[in-house]
Amino acid sequence: MLGFGRKQPPNLPGPIVSPRYCTDRYKPSYPHVGLYDCRDSKVWICKPLSGQAIRTAHARLITGCDNATGTVWKDRFLCFWFYTPDTGDGLILGQKLNWEEGHLLVRIDPQWDYDRQRLITSEMTSQVQENLQRQFAYGQRILEFYCECNLPHPANLHFIGQRADESVFNYKRLEASA
Repeated sequence: MLGFGRKQPPNLPGPIVSPRYCTDRYKPSYPHVGLYDCRDSKVWICKPLSGQAIRTAHARLITGCDNATGTVWKDRFLCFWFYTPDTGDGLILGQKLNWEEGHLLVRIDPQWDYDRQRLITSEMTSQVQENLQRQFAYGQRILEFYCECNLPHPANLHFIGQRADESVFNYKRLEASA
C-alpha cells in the first residue's frame, strides 16, 4: 500500500538479435557468422564489420551480450558460419572440404532442444532423434535463405556437432544461380 512491498521484476522479452551487428539481408560477397532464431523462424547474419564478420562471436550478435557472458542468451539460436569460396582452409573436425566452393556450417547439438529450451538426456534416444530432425529442418531453412540470395557460386550444407561422429558433412548442395 505504501510502496514497501516486493516489486515485480520487469517482463524481459529475452534475448534479441542486435540490429547494430546483424541484418536479415545478404549480398553474396563476404564470409560471416549468423544466427537462426528458432522461435521466430528467422535468419540473421552478421554485417560486414570491416571484413571481420566471420571472426565475430555468435554471442556478440545478441543484445546485452558479450563474448564472455552471452552463451546462455544464445540457447534459442542455432549458430552457423558461411564461408564464401576461397575464404576458409584446413580441416573441419578432420573432414577435408573443397574451399573453392561456399560452405554453410550449421552447429547442431543432439541433446539441446532449441524449441523447448531444455536438455534431453542421451538415454531418451527417440527424443534425441526427433530433436536432430528439427535441427536439420532449421538448417535447410537457412540454406533456403541463401538460395533466395542468388549465390553466384555453389555452396554445401554441413551439420557440425561437437565431435566428428555427431556431424553430417555434405548434407545438401546448392548449385550456383544462373
